[in-house]
Amino acid sequence: MPIYTAPNGFEPVQRRDGLPYAGAVREYPIATGYATQLRRGDLVFLLSTGALVKWAGTTGVYTGGADTTADAGILGVFMGCSYTDAVLGKTFRTYWTASTAAADAMAMVVDDPDVIFRAIYVSSGVTVSAQTYAATIGKNVAVVQNTTKTQTSDIAITGAATTATLPFRVVDVDRDSAASATTYTALFITYGITFHAWTVATGVA
Repeated sequence: MPIYTAPNGFEPVQRRDGLPYAGAVREYPIATGYATQLRRGDLVFLLSTGALVKWAGTTGVYTGGADTTADAGILGVFMGCSYTDAVLGKTFRTYWTASTAAADAMAMVVDDPDVIFRAIYVSSGVTVSAQTYAATIGKNVAVVQNTTKTQTSDIAITGAATTATLPFRVVDVDRDSAASATTYTALFITYGITFHAWTVATGVA
């Protein structure tokens, strides 16, 4: 695999128990007219209405958006959606176009808290920054919410540290992304123990 030159969202690759990710997703409703773009590889969470929305945070548990009580953890990674289009009929997309009117819209989400994702490490924005194994293994990382693409995600990770409010934990480097003998542009990450919707004590309010 070539060295990554730009971030491309969170890509599920494996489970913590070592089994490969087999493509499992769960469906969640998207409110008709939801006005934020959702792209394959973006993070999402649930509102108290049960509708899915983009998680736009970087550290901690995000409480923004339309529901300030949506502090029950990140639900997972958006992989695509389906809805009935007035012209095309039943439609499947790897992205949700902002403000689409569809009463039956459903998102497909990787919501398994034990999934490991591949994510690109950046110094800031979309500037890729190769890292060593020693500098990142076991560290927590922040999310960088880039929005330079419309159909595929370009969110990334940064700021490897021991800080408890950083939502993802580095479990390995992607050795296929080697930029040199000792540095890598992609890391394998999983959720911090208190950041996934199915593992935190607080329910969706």
